Amino acid sequence: MKTYLVSLGCPKNLTDTEVIMGNLALSGHEITTDPAEAETIIVNTCAFLKTARDEAIQTIKEMAKWKKNGKCKQLLIAGCFVKYLNSSLGISHSSLNVDGAIDSLGLFNYGTPRLKATPPWTAYVKIAEGCDNACSYCLIPKIRGRFRHREIADILKEAEMLVDRGVKEVIFIAEDTAAYPDLAGLLCRTAKIDGLRWLRLLYTYPSHLTDEAIEVIATEKKIVKYLDLPIQHACDRILKLMNRPELTGRDLEKFISQIRRRIPKIALRTTVIVGFPGEGEAEFEELIGFIRRVKFNRLGGFTYQRENGTVASKMRGQLSERKKAERLKRLMRVQAGIARELNNKMIDQTMEILIERVVRGGFVGRSSADAPEIDGSVLVKSNKILKPGEFVRARITGAKAYDLFGSSA
Repeated sequence: MKTYLVSLGCPKNLTDTEVIMGNLALSGHEITTDPAEAETIIVNTCAFLKTARDEAIQTIKEMAKWKKNGKCKQLLIAGCFVKYLNSSLGISHSSLNVDGAIDSLGLFNYGTPRLKATPPWTAYVKIAEGCDNACSYCLIPKIRGRFRHREIADILKEAEMLVDRGVKEVIFIAEDTAAYPDLAGLLCRTAKIDGLRWLRLLYTYPSHLTDEAIEVIATEKKIVKYLDLPIQHACDRILKLMNRPELTGRDLEKFISQIRRRIPKIALRTTVIVGFPGEGEAEFEELIGFIRRVKFNRLGGFTYQRENGTVASKMRGQLSERKKAERLKRLMRVQAGIARELNNKMIDQTMEILIERVVRGGFVGRSSADAPEIDGSVLVKSNKILKPGEFVRARITGAKAYDLFGSSA
């Protein structure tokens, strides 16, 4: 039986998709990249925000057309949207023309069948599942459950297996990777794997990132000098309303300064939410001022989305969509200027680049300061033929706000 899968949402969802594909392949299914040829179609969904749920519904409806006009006999949904549908929100599988659902996979171990969907040189490894942070705007604890983690030995076996199969970049992911009980020990032991070139962390909640973990990141050569620190805001009043009061804006600024003193060339990424209930112009300007002072290398901005079932959805001071969009535009304009300034400082420096594809006029790759499909890229010109998956040294010759240009001898 031929099966076609669509994976929506974040890298954490993608690892679940890989496990679904692995189990299907083990049971005799043929994975196809053409929905017109598929007898079964599975959509692995995200439900973190309304926009993600809208995308899920639209994708499910698009795939349902293949049941009517193609070879598809069965349409299934998996992932976070399944849990969302099973709650009392008035949406049914039948109303979406869906035959059934696959429950959320949760944690799995190194021996779980898995068919990788990322390029051969990169792999995500889920080290934990669920979240205990209880941010007032977030549905994740209700959808993914409480925080639970894998054992270090199990994670190491998976990482070793991946490297043996040609993976050069391992990326640890979880709802909150910094909450892993012995993150420093896990990083230190993973960095010792022969053949591993880059080890990267995503989704490190700032208040859980320990001095020990930062020290390992600073000293282990294989761990890329890159940290993803989702702060969400910098105004103390808004952070308290978000139920993220552990670190104040001043604490966050001090913390980031300490990281940069310990790891001078580190690239820092963050995410922020604008338009949270009660955010006035003064609170927003406080956030903008923080961003201007801290100067993150990478920043993702989002407008607050009112989610039924969250504490924030019942708060006073809900802002209009127009006001939220206007603030997001202002924020990203500021960040574009910062990113351009920081990228211009990279000109004439030599960087290690992981080549990922061939394009007209050169080769596109990433530096260690760029996570796949999230951050920028580097267009490399070379007199040699460079192959995807190859690491090269390139001198940076030009820069835009989010991308760099370089040349390799």
